[in-house]
Amino acid sequence: MRHIPLIALVALLAACDGKSAKEKKLAADFHFTENALYNEDSVKLASKVLDDNKTAAEKKFLEAVDVYRNKKQYLEGVGLFKASILLQPQAKTYYELGNALLDAEKNQEAIDAYSMAEALNYKPLHKLLYNKACAYSKSDSADQSLEHLVAAIEFGYTNMDNIMKDPDLANVRKSYYSFNGRIHDAFSGIGDADKLQWNMFLRDFKPMELPVTFDKTFITNKELTDIPYDYERYVSEMRNAKFERETGSLYYYVGLIRKDTSFKTLCYAVDEKALEDYKWPYYLLVSYDNKGKLIDKLFVGGQKLDEDPYRVGEVNGNGEITVTDFQITYEKPVSETRFDENKEVESKELKKEFYTIAADGHFVKKSNEPLALR
Repeated sequence: MRHIPLIALVALLAACDGKSAKEKKLAADFHFTENALYNEDSVKLASKVLDDNKTAAEKKFLEAVDVYRNKKQYLEGVGLFKASILLQPQAKTYYELGNALLDAEKNQEAIDAYSMAEALNYKPLHKLLYNKACAYSKSDSADQSLEHLVAAIEFGYTNMDNIMKDPDLANVRKSYYSFNGRIHDAFSGIGDADKLQWNMFLRDFKPMELPVTFDKTFITNKELTDIPYDYERYVSEMRNAKFERETGSLYYYVGLIRKDTSFKTLCYAVDEKALEDYKWPYYLLVSYDNKGKLIDKLFVGGQKLDEDPYRVGEVNGNGEITVTDFQITYEKPVSETRFDENKEVESKELKKEFYTIAADGHFVKKSNEPLALR
């Protein structure tokens, strides 16, 4: 059997936007095994070739997170993360694999996993570099650990208290004077650490084209980027979330709605159907001050619970908002059938409300319909 060189496969796939017949054949012939888990070329190729496995890989990933985080079964979690990667490698899966390996005291392999997450462009990079520093410290590689710690700070890691107390960094802290000097110098060079973290969170919210409607079709054909759990201080829903075997929540950057001198209004989405192999998010508009402190929040689209009315939100170019609640009747009970497979029989409007974004970032309810929507 003739084998095409790996680098040639990568070049060929990079040149193709959609999947040609040749590309589909390559995907069918391609075998990604555990022996290649830490081979960068193979992993990058598998990430593209195995794109059709993305949904199955995501489901396995969430199952692994449940076992690892909630049940504290580190080695079982390692196996599930690897199973997800073999379906389709993703940066976040390698990152969590590294975490599970670190907790399982498999420090060198944890370094390998973090390196693959970095090669796949994991974000936020500072958290990965910090955890990699922990792995090096536990592997008695103090110099490498310190270099990665400094890099983590330079890329936005802000928790100095954690650096000084984390037991995983006990080894690198033994070199007291050189350690303290490098760390304090690194922190002195980044200025306001909290403001830096806020700016890093903010930068992935791209300006949205208005007007926009948040309804069932909004998510169609969109590849929204996950918000990492490192930003839970800005996404309060994360602090209430718990991965369970039957449910798992994902959070998405949606976009920047309003940029003012004193506040920013963002939109992010929460999807609690992640383990059911389809997307059914609800949407929130959230205003923050220039330091990332919450000003106000408005639920503008989707439904938080299956039995709730479905909300459709419209935002016009003036920052005026209309939210409409619909009572939807489906062909089958919603407790037994996925929404994406349940035929809509009837939709009845229940209420309509109007809001505007005030000068201080609050969402103010209005009694009349916005001019642009009349």
